[in-house]
Amino acid sequence: MNFDLNREKPMIMFIDLNSAFATAEQQAHPSLRGKPMGVTNRISKECCVIAASYEAKALGIKVGMRLSDARAIAKDFIILETDAPKYHQVYQKLVKIMKDYSPKTRMKSIDEGIIDFHGMEPILKGRPLLDIGQEIKQRVSEEIGDWMNINVGIAPNIFLAKQAANWHKSSS
Repeated sequence: MNFDLNREKPMIMFIDLNSAFATAEQQAHPSLRGKPMGVTNRISKECCVIAASYEAKALGIKVGMRLSDARAIAKDFIILETDAPKYHQVYQKLVKIMKDYSPKTRMKSIDEGIIDFHGMEPILKGRPLLDIGQEIKQRVSEEIGDWMNINVGIAPNIFLAKQAANWHKSSS
């Protein structure tokens, strides 16, 4: 049987900065670490959570949930207003790290990016992309912050790389 399988080498890396706004706040404010918290555009009685920490997600607090509903789940839920300059600084640092590995880097959003390694074999010098992905994770921890966490997916195309990055979302 001939299945005509796609034999393209996985050369696309998808990087996802997990719970970006919430973890950026926990990075900046260590007293928030380990606590259910979230971020909203403007605090009001019925504002919506636009980013939730892992601790909040573990309790069932979801993005889009009203503050009153979140506090019904967790009375100690902390909500902060967005801090765009802080998130932009994280974004800039992430882009810089990614571009150190390939000029063919682009961001899909403030917390998701793609590195295309096609044609970069001379620069890779035989290094497996799995090793590079681990190195990028380490650099994010060292250069952006030890509370920041990324998922990395590697595949032959962007769709599959994004799916791979989502398969093992970590909780720390």
